[in-house]
Amino acid sequence: MKGFKVVLLVLFLSTSLAAFSQQLASESFYGLSGWQAASGDWKVINGRLAQTDTKETISVISFPVRQTGTVEYEFDLEYIGGGEDDYAGFGVHVAVTGPSKGRSWGNGKSLLAWATWDPKAYGYPGAFAQVYKSKGSGDMTLYPSGDIMEDGDRYPVLEEYLKYEYLDYKVPIKFSVDLNTGKGKFYDPKAVDRYYYNFDLGMPIPAGSYFSFRMNSLALSIDNFKARKLD
Repeated sequence: MKGFKVVLLVLFLSTSLAAFSQQLASESFYGLSGWQAASGDWKVINGRLAQTDTKETISVISFPVRQTGTVEYEFDLEYIGGGEDDYAGFGVHVAVTGPSKGRSWGNGKSLLAWATWDPKAYGYPGAFAQVYKSKGSGDMTLYPSGDIMEDGDRYPVLEEYLKYEYLDYKVPIKFSVDLNTGKGKFYDPKAVDRYYYNFDLGMPIPAGSYFSFRMNSLALSIDNFKARKLD
């Protein structure tokens, strides 16, 4: 009888989770079907989406996925090259409307979550998180700050995440954002299933129909991309 109750509980939880989440995208890379490269050298290498041009300062690729309400994003990153000159960046555009079709500063109407490595510009420790609001191909500015920002327009990345040995590992990335409020969670890459940081962008984010990866003077590979609607 006890075992039967456990089975019922598992079935109930599984049904409940399925009822409150909807898979919007799930990509294992066998090719670039559906992906739209605007700039950079994008290809599939050993089943992973890779951008290999470390000299390109704006590398962007987009994928169609409708985003409304609360959306959770997940993927993993692996370092290929770049950053040796202390200049590199990686980010994602969420809720993109009208993605760029060629190399441009902005990327349609979207929000860009960005991690930059530029000690010459920002000083120690050199790695910072930033948020930008794109209004079009030539119009992208820092997002009006909420509590995600500490140092004016940037949030310093903790030193414990800047160890060189991490370049030898696949790094899991997971975050969620409520587009209706601008509130969200960023999960700790070292314990992605257990710990997260709350953030608040201070205002809603318009819904969008594309998701984009972006790199600056950096070569990375990506796999296991997923997007889920949580409400």
